[in-house]
Amino acid sequence: MSKMTWLDLYNYLHERANDIKNPGSFPWQENVEVWDWETLDYYPTDFIQTPADQKISLAVDTYQKPEINNNGS
Repeated sequence: MSKMTWLDLYNYLHERANDIKNPGSFPWQENVEVWDWETLDYYPTDFIQTPADQKISLAVDTYQKPEINNNGS
C-alpha cells in the first residue's frame, strides 16, 4: 500500500468535486473517518496543527469506541 500525500488527497477530492457525469455523487457533508484495516473499525478524525513544527495532520483517537455508521460498518 502506498503512502498518500496531501496533494494526492487534494487531487482525489478535486476530481470527485468536478465529476460532471455524476453530480452529487460524493458525500461531502459526511464526517471524515479513518478505517483500521486490522480491527475493521472506523474512527472519526479531526485536523490538528502541531504547535512545535506547524505540521497539519489528521488526528484519530483510537481509544474512543468507534461509531457505527448507518451502512452497518
